[in-house]
Amino acid sequence: MAIIKVGSFGGLSASVRPEGIARRAAWKGLRTLGMIFEASRAGVAPPVRFAESQEPRGLALKGIRLTDGFEGFLASLFNPTHEVYFVSWAWDLSGEPPTTYPGAGAPPAGCLIPMRVGKLREFLGRGVGLFPARTVRAGLAVRIQVWESDADVRAFGRAMADVADTVGKSELNRLLTLASTATGIEGATLGLIKDAALELATLVGGVLAANGDDYVDFFEGYYPASDPWPVGEERHAGEFCEIVLSRFQ
Repeated sequence: MAIIKVGSFGGLSASVRPEGIARRAAWKGLRTLGMIFEASRAGVAPPVRFAESQEPRGLALKGIRLTDGFEGFLASLFNPTHEVYFVSWAWDLSGEPPTTYPGAGAPPAGCLIPMRVGKLREFLGRGVGLFPARTVRAGLAVRIQVWESDADVRAFGRAMADVADTVGKSELNRLLTLASTATGIEGATLGLIKDAALELATLVGGVLAANGDDYVDFFEGYYPASDPWPVGEERHAGEFCEIVLSRFQ
């Protein structure tokens, strides 16, 4: 379960396609995935049309800080520096596969971040790219898991490859391709996508835990396409770390 959470899957932007409204006028007022999913429970699934953002939207991780609760005082005396890393996957309902970081083949030296508790680590420019700027459909969904590495470099590289493979072969990835079909998807499929997104987070966590690494925090964010997209930074505090996200166009 995410420690840091912004928005929800049900809040992403969508409406019912015209042929659906012609069958049932009450569907005209449905404006979010959650509303459409609830309407589908009545036994007739509305055909869905996803809203598109008015501008390209991109997201990056600008900074990260371990908070004082990360580790006990005595442990910090003997091990003041920690090697922290994060993995992320971000997607919309355009039919494109999730964008992942760091991905298979990423050099460990560029992913492991030496950090001290209380010190903010900022990345150059906009930060580490999580999602490239493009028009998004329904909205942008992003997951970020922060971990402390206890493994050697080779084991870390294998774990990153396993994470990329897990995302690529996931049920979420398969279901997202349905969004690009000419007829779109029906409301009943939205529940499957939501469940698949939750399952993928569990699978990724399992890969990293099996590598012997220690879980730090988990961010889950949903940004509806119909909402404004102000360029700039946003800060989020979890149980053991804080992150700074950078929105750009």
